[in-house]
Amino acid sequence: MSHLQIREMPAGGWAGLFEGVHWHQRWEVVPGVFTPGGNSVSDILGAVSLPGRLDGLRVLDVGAWNGCFSFECERRGAADVVAYSLEHPEESGFARLKSFLGSKVRYVQGSVYDLDPCRLGKFDLILFFGVFYHLRYPLLAVDRLRTVSAGPVLVETHVLPDKLFLRGSRSWLGRLMRFSHVFSRTPIWRQYAPFELHPEDRSNWFGPNIQAVIESFESGGFVTRHLCSWADRAAFKATPSLELLDRLQNGTYEGLAQHQIGVGLTARDPGSMFRPTGAV
Repeated sequence: MSHLQIREMPAGGWAGLFEGVHWHQRWEVVPGVFTPGGNSVSDILGAVSLPGRLDGLRVLDVGAWNGCFSFECERRGAADVVAYSLEHPEESGFARLKSFLGSKVRYVQGSVYDLDPCRLGKFDLILFFGVFYHLRYPLLAVDRLRTVSAGPVLVETHVLPDKLFLRGSRSWLGRLMRFSHVFSRTPIWRQYAPFELHPEDRSNWFGPNIQAVIESFESGGFVTRHLCSWADRAAFKATPSLELLDRLQNGTYEGLAQHQIGVGLTARDPGSMFRPTGAV
């Protein structure tokens, strides 16, 4: 059963609840009343096939921002929801919505690179929406997600469209030849210049194609499935494999490093590392 207990209309009406905040997410707060964002929560949750009930589950919402996905998981019965994001909750509208809803969702301000099971525990379900292409170190983020995942990670992200395969005067060839189909089995990461993907947002670093997203998560110890695509977006389900790949620890620079605290997947006992040359 949902923990939410809707309060009366806020002072100043709905405008008072919403004003002064950049709302990216559009979510039905109460029947017929939506947060004034353009990114539909219901559409994205439909794309990732989020179950109608999440009873008893621990849920982590990475990149929570306004918090609407977090509150929706609570509404669907999740036992414990952590909204995890870089923004201050007073400025993102999260605190305002939490107060109005009487919510028990916990907000943790932090980076995906700092996810730590010793601090947060592990989660039965992780939401990772609209974050991947904003990361300068996307594979590190996948590794950190794996450390706190006890169940699937649902991913929604920008994926490389035909029009951006090539830069400059030959960009039309991408659309003409439908490069996304020609290279559908080849993982491709397209690096973006500032404001190249979005004229008002310089925080977009990479445009992976669908295969690149799949293989990135699989390289981090997930079994990954492409769920659906629309425009230049796609949804995926990444389920942690039973055992981490040996390659992560014995076939990477990070895995073999003597001092790897906070880097890569796990911090191994230095005694188990490769011995220095000449050691007995």
